[in-house]
Amino acid sequence: MPVYKNIGEYLEFINISNENFTLFEWKPARSFKRYDLDLNIVKQNLVNDIFFHLTKGNMKIVHIRRDNLIYTVGSRNEVQFQLLEALLDHVSFKFHDIYDVEVILSYGNFSTNIFNAFKNEIEDIMERFADLGLIKRINVECRVCNKVLTLFVKKNFIENAESYPVPIVYVHEGHAILCFIDQNFDVRGVELVNITG
Repeated sequence: MPVYKNIGEYLEFINISNENFTLFEWKPARSFKRYDLDLNIVKQNLVNDIFFHLTKGNMKIVHIRRDNLIYTVGSRNEVQFQLLEALLDHVSFKFHDIYDVEVILSYGNFSTNIFNAFKNEIEDIMERFADLGLIKRINVECRVCNKVLTLFVKKNFIENAESYPVPIVYVHEGHAILCFIDQNFDVRGVELVNITG
């Protein structure tokens, strides 16, 4: 079964924090791991409303700052970054829809236990992720691999673009392709690109 249909099986953690402490954290039942060092690295980036990607051994980490909160997700390497971004977009929306975080944080003596029920929301999002309409599956040809690859793209990435076609880089198997996607989610071109970093 494709990753996006069972995304919960590939996730290591979802964390919602501010600068000082964690408000909410979800981990699979089988996990006793801690990700404090990873979260400290994430907190060093002070830019708002931009997704950042980290690859750490056998795990991918995506994070974004929004409304004085830091949303972070860690997954196994099989999950494409766009899927993780779509997940965090939706988690952020639901968290702010349910909780008036600014008011809650204004009380200095609150307990983070107030957010424990959000675990049910996270599990519901993971279970219904493929049906939420957040992503689009696009097939792209890689001339290096001689394969047609499945590229997952956030719908709002394309729908909210300022111009078309929208470029997106897909890194896989030690190389990368630059794909151009139009407003109808059709591929308008694919080029092999060099990687640095």
